[in-house]
This record gives sequence, C-alpha cells and structure tokens, in this order.
Amino acid sequence: MKIRPYEKKDFRYVQDICMLTSKYSEEISPSNRAFWCAMYCDYYLDNQPDYCFVAVDDNDLPIGYVLCAVDLDDYAEQMQENYLPLVRKVSSGDYFHFVAESKVAERYVRQGYTAHLHINILEEYRRQGLGTELLKTLEQKLTDTFVEGAYIICGKNSKIARAFCEKNGYEDIDYLANAIVYGKKFYTED
Repeated sequence: MKIRPYEKKDFRYVQDICMLTSKYSEEISPSNRAFWCAMYCDYYLDNQPDYCFVAVDDNDLPIGYVLCAVDLDDYAEQMQENYLPLVRKVSSGDYFHFVAESKVAERYVRQGYTAHLHINILEEYRRQGLGTELLKTLEQKLTDTFVEGAYIICGKNSKIARAFCEKNGYEDIDYLANAIVYGKKFYTED
C-alpha cells in the first residue's frame, strides 16, 4: 500500500469510499450517492485535485483518501452554484445541516484555519497507519504552498475519529451541536 496524488481515473473509487464510509453505507442508492458525494467529495476532485491524495492497494486501486479545499471562497461559490442545488432536491435536512456548518466555518478562517479536509479509509484498511500517512502527505503540500492552517469536523460520538485527530496534532477549536471541530496550524504569526 502506498500514498499518491489523486488522478482522474480514481474518481469513482473515491466516490465509492465516500459512500461506504458514510451514514448511507447500508442504503446506497443513486440519489443518496449523488447528493452525499456532492457534499463531501465531488467539489474537491473537480476543483482542487492538487490537494487530494489517495491510499492505494497493490493493484493501484484507492482504499482511502484525504481531500482538501484551500480556496474556501471558491469552495463556497462552487458549492452554492453547482453542488448544493442537487443536495437540496434530494435531502433538505442534509442540505440545511451542511449550509449551517458552512456559515460557522467562516470563523475558523478568521482564526487562521484557512483550509478544510475530509479523510476516509475503507474499514478493512484502518489502523494500519494509512490515515496518518495521508494526513502527513497533505500537510506537506499545505506547508509547501503556505497554507496557514486546516480544520476537520468530526462527529461528537466518533471516538476513533476524534482520537485520530488528536494523535495527529489537531486540537479541538469549536463545538457544534453534534460535532467537534479540530484544527492545526502550520504557520503562526510571530
């Protein structure tokens, strides 16, 4: 297994991982897939692929990923125009939850957490260090391109995800209704 930059040929595999690690993993339907991937993966792959990395197996097939948005103005604009209309049609509850989280995210940017990320690994490949390697690879890219900091949102009850963030140097910076926001700075003002 190795970590490499995302390539266009990985698109469907990344979407599959997004679905298999989602709350809809037991009820994957075309509409669930379309709106969940619109919220949590397609924007990154379509618009900021240079900040997307995959963990691959021996056959070079993705088994995990880390996706990151570093241009949050573009993210907000593109999501509103191209991705969220579909989400709203299929699941208004998920739509309003996503919009509320996005509005709160403006304060993280003001605090210097100017990028946000999603990371997922197929269950059978977890606890092998791939998540940490994915994160390190992304963090090196963020550091090389002078991104000040990044944040990630974890479910409040997801002890494994929270422990993973903490183990990798992310600190809790905010608490939402059902989630904890973790952030890490790469550059600080002196």
